[in-house]
Amino acid sequence: MYFLNGDRIYIEPQDTSGKLDEQIENCFEQLKEINSGKKIFKLNFFIDADTGNGYRSFKKDLEARVTNVFGQDLVLSFIAQPPLSAKIIIEAFYYDPELWEARNIALNGDRATLFLKDNTQILVGTVQSNTEESCKTDSENAFKSLSTIFEKVDFPVNSIVRQWNYLEDIVGFDEDDQRYQEFNNVRSKFYGDAFLEKGYPAATGIGMSYGGVIIEFVAVKSEEVFTKAVDNPGQIAAHVYSDNVLVGKECLIKTTPKFERARYLQKGDKKLIFISGTASITGEKTVGVGDPVLQTEVTIQNIQRLYSSEILEGLSENQLQPKYGHARVYVKHSKDYKPIKNTFRKFYGDMPVVYILADICRNDLLVEIEGKVILE
Repeated sequence: MYFLNGDRIYIEPQDTSGKLDEQIENCFEQLKEINSGKKIFKLNFFIDADTGNGYRSFKKDLEARVTNVFGQDLVLSFIAQPPLSAKIIIEAFYYDPELWEARNIALNGDRATLFLKDNTQILVGTVQSNTEESCKTDSENAFKSLSTIFEKVDFPVNSIVRQWNYLEDIVGFDEDDQRYQEFNNVRSKFYGDAFLEKGYPAATGIGMSYGGVIIEFVAVKSEEVFTKAVDNPGQIAAHVYSDNVLVGKECLIKTTPKFERARYLQKGDKKLIFISGTASITGEKTVGVGDPVLQTEVTIQNIQRLYSSEILEGLSENQLQPKYGHARVYVKHSKDYKPIKNTFRKFYGDMPVVYILADICRNDLLVEIEGKVILE
């Protein structure tokens, strides 16, 4: 990760036409080479699972492979979102062990790594609940695990600066309650008033085929780090959406999605903007229904407003030069992959990016994009 004097790398099989096991083996060979020069602490596996049992089998097999190669210390996420360019993609996060002390935090099957340097502490981890009962149950369990980890290392809830929320069947229903709305209700209750003063984390809420609820987080505790919510003037903040956007007429409680469009962080000369999951929304309405190219263009325009000169002038007295660092592009329908990819390239060329097949939190949204912007 950038703040840990490291980064993230997307690992794809060198031969994407090979069998799944061959592609997995090739990815692990690449990981071994990377880890010989950099210290990997977290791996995200994007996989295609046909059933819940298939997902659990995948997870068990990949956990065994990781233990074989790295031991037990890595933070792992297994995300049932099929890659569109290969049978598997691995996202590897690394840091500089000469500058940062790392401590492993374990809670049942959930893990986090606490990084310490001078007066700064950064916590990166993942929690998961996969009970197959309801999204509400899994959300409550996941946030309870997150809370336990935070209590263990004495981190307040409002130290979260970036969050990823992966929900099985995100726009589906548990009886009368939409699953994404159930998650939002649980998240709102968990956050309470913790973020009122400094704004919510940057976040992504995205679907996956199986796995219940997975929450990944980056939290920072330091007087040396400045952080600020970043808004898009062309979009209504998600946490003040009207009832017209919220789903589930039978729900007695309907709370808004608690996240910011982006979040700025600065520690010394290191500055970045976390870009939340962003879609083709103006105000609070979807733009370009049925048109993947237009939706991609509007999404990118929304992202670019988050690091426009107007925004950057409000963040620092110094002149900042933005460099879009990486992106994940979530595609709802595989048939839209090529037009979305071609449109993205028109704006960002050969920037590091992965294309993932995933359901998005509104039925009429075809693409969602997230990433980070390095400011120099």
